[in-house]
Amino acid sequence: MFTVKFFEDPLLFYEQAHRLWVEAETRNNLILGLASRLREDLHAFGEELPLMALVQAEHGGIAASAVMTPPFAMVVQSEPLNQAAIETLADALITNGWRLPGVNGVEDVSDCFARTWQQKTGQDARLIVRSRAYELRQVAEIDLPPGRMELAKESDAQLAADLQNAMVAEVIVEPRKPVTSESALVSIRQKRTFFWVDGGEAVSIALANRPQITGICVSGVYTPPTQRRRGYARALVAEVSKEMLSRGYELVNLFTNLSNPTSNKIYQEVGYKPVCDYHQYRFE
Repeated sequence: MFTVKFFEDPLLFYEQAHRLWVEAETRNNLILGLASRLREDLHAFGEELPLMALVQAEHGGIAASAVMTPPFAMVVQSEPLNQAAIETLADALITNGWRLPGVNGVEDVSDCFARTWQQKTGQDARLIVRSRAYELRQVAEIDLPPGRMELAKESDAQLAADLQNAMVAEVIVEPRKPVTSESALVSIRQKRTFFWVDGGEAVSIALANRPQITGICVSGVYTPPTQRRRGYARALVAEVSKEMLSRGYELVNLFTNLSNPTSNKIYQEVGYKPVCDYHQYRFE
């Protein structure tokens, strides 16, 4: 028998849940990073209240966890996979009136929840993204292209927003609010937005975000089409990763879309090692 506990206090949720994720930080970096951010600001991802839930067994152990920041897909975790706990979570979400745009998580858990949700609601669960989580603890030596990494300045906020919006338009499959110069300033002021600059022009961008416990995630890597195949993204990810390790993080992680063999190849050249695959579903 399982029961589902929903939380309104993100600090209490984090305190009770983070032990589930800490021993496999990269494997759980998405849910861990989201919960860490919500602990700082309940509305970090929008005005709608987030979903935070734990599935508890009779003996008190936790068999599954979930976080959703609308309008994004719910992230679900259960390790080892407990199908009964997943079914209990789905029942509780339906009973409490939660509407889910989709689900994301380590492939076997996400697959299990998607099947369960489809059976219980009649909604179609469509697999839209297969991604791979990677982890790096030491950067490999690589040849660098012309130019250098530069930390973004506050005056670069609009440029950072434009590049991030171009990336979203090109590769992101779920709804996203446009990045504004004001929202881009958050990462810039945290000194986590970086450019590769060649000939005085920013030719690639990357962000470090979602700090976890000993790690941080590199995301938002984007090179405009006219600047590609010159090694800028690979060099920028390598240098950002070095910078994060120099700031005291023990590891750096990132996600790649498995439909993009180029990114999966170049990040391994930098020193990233594959950890697990994620499956993201859309409910229709």
